[in-house]
Amino acid sequence: MTETPETFDLDAWLDGSKRTERAVTVYGRGDLLAVIDKLEAEQRLLPAAPVDDDAYADGDGSDLQSQIDALHVQMGASKIEMRVTFLDDEEQGAIRKAVKKDLAKEIDEAAKGAVQEARDGCRRSEVIIPSEINQVIRRMTVDATSKVVEREVSIRTLSACLVDPVMSPDQVRRLYKVIGDSQLAVITAAYTRASVEAPQVQVPKSLKPSPSDGGAMSS
Repeated sequence: MTETPETFDLDAWLDGSKRTERAVTVYGRGDLLAVIDKLEAEQRLLPAAPVDDDAYADGDGSDLQSQIDALHVQMGASKIEMRVTFLDDEEQGAIRKAVKKDLAKEIDEAAKGAVQEARDGCRRSEVIIPSEINQVIRRMTVDATSKVVEREVSIRTLSACLVDPVMSPDQVRRLYKVIGDSQLAVITAAYTRASVEAPQVQVPKSLKPSPSDGGAMSS
């Protein structure tokens, strides 16, 4: 039965709707990449073995390839699948407000340090005009305090947007230190996709009209 504007229950539709989620894979044993790189470099230095020559069996790189394959298996075993969703403007604003409140002391310390660093830098550079000194102080103070705020905002945002596994801000801090910026960028990209990329639904081939049947759905 086709819904009409009179029969469609918008509240029921909203109750049954869910936020967009995206999946991403990250690896815990990124250290193995260095070993793989080393073995692959050794492999490239090996001379090409004559075809069907058993005398070259020990030096044809097969042992190196076995080691490389085993390391890739270890890498695969260290992966974790993550699901992230988006945060709305109100939730993002609440995180930023909480960070500024919770880290007020750290922000003040960063500002004081920036002021002193700016004054020292101006003195070394022989900048003596007050307006120029104040301009340097403002710029360095904004940069220093923004780094404190943005770092913590990104940590808490990631903690809030992770659907599975659920992670506390402290666990996210550990994640930052373990997997590095390259893999964090993958998670951030998934968050961005969940936030701004509209879902694309593909119609199964079995449900697409067949040109030979005059547009009827194929079964």
